[in-house]
Amino acid sequence: MKKYIKNIIKLSVIAVICGFGFASCNKDLLSPIPLLYPKNGDTTMFGILNRDTSLSFYKAAVVKAGLTNLFNDNTTIFTAFIPNNAAFIASGIPSIAGVNSLPTQSVAAIVSYSIIPGEQFIDTLTSTTTAFPNVQLPSYFTISTIPGTAIPLNMPIFPAKRPTGFWVNNIPVVSSNKRVQNGIIHIVAAIVNPPSTYLSNLISSDPTLTIFNAAIARGDSGQLVGSLNQIGYVLGYAPANLTVFAPTNTALKAFISALTGGAIPVGAPDATFIGFLNTSVPVLTVRGLVTYHIMPYRAFSVNFPTTAAFFPTLLNQGIPTHPGVMVKSTIVGGFGAALAVTGVANGGIAANATAPSNLDKNAINGVEHVIDRVLLPQ
Repeated sequence: MKKYIKNIIKLSVIAVICGFGFASCNKDLLSPIPLLYPKNGDTTMFGILNRDTSLSFYKAAVVKAGLTNLFNDNTTIFTAFIPNNAAFIASGIPSIAGVNSLPTQSVAAIVSYSIIPGEQFIDTLTSTTTAFPNVQLPSYFTISTIPGTAIPLNMPIFPAKRPTGFWVNNIPVVSSNKRVQNGIIHIVAAIVNPPSTYLSNLISSDPTLTIFNAAIARGDSGQLVGSLNQIGYVLGYAPANLTVFAPTNTALKAFISALTGGAIPVGAPDATFIGFLNTSVPVLTVRGLVTYHIMPYRAFSVNFPTTAAFFPTLLNQGIPTHPGVMVKSTIVGGFGAALAVTGVANGGIAANATAPSNLDKNAINGVEHVIDRVLLPQ
């Protein structure tokens, strides 16, 4: 395993990573298109919610969120990804009473995140979404502001089409293209939950990722604090749009122990491994290893093919000829069940991320997949 340290050093000379090109996650909302339909409440989106008893949970959410007027306004056009009652139940909300027991702010976030401006038919949405990773559209859900401005940050959602189906984020669409006076309804198989935290918080708050978190800090040594050259800063930067394959403490312990020839046993405390990273591994080596675990775009498990293929990581920004990582998705019942991610020097042995706890952790600025093996670039 010692050969990997030498080879990673060769691969990891990355002066900056701010040039990897953030995908904008705050595109301007489309202007509502006024349509002069007769005022017939039974054919607005709220009229459908009134009529279709399988959507009564979502109707309750719209009412609680204070968005009844929007859903009943036949001059403001939008598209809604609506979870039916079965989808609410599958998401852990068993009844209308359960909807009403949630904080109003939480319900408003769920409803706002499920709607996007304009009329978006499946064919329109997916005409370009067979390209990897997906299309990015602004929802009505806003958080905070763009750094340095007073512009609200609209959280995007990500429709995607593959040969096996159509998704929004990682949630399958089960029926589509119901046109009403004020927009389009697509029915989804579960609630499309809005993100509530940053990738940096997902990593730093997870007790199984303390060594990876320390590796990020080690790789940032010598970088200007608060700049886009800092990996840690980028992981907490709202406009970023990333995918992180985060190796667990167990994975990193096995890797580091092997590097030391067993001098540090895998059963040693986390602090021992962190100390080794901070004192015995060159900063650029750690930086290269960390950037090999990050992609410069957001990719949910269902966006990857079911046949393994290579995809670039941030390391490719410093080494354009590097093939990246090989990723294969397993999809069961329309939902992502697992990812197999293989580094070019992993000897064909994949790191795995499995649903539900280690897959598709959606954040404000990306998505995290927790993996059980370190990815080796060369």
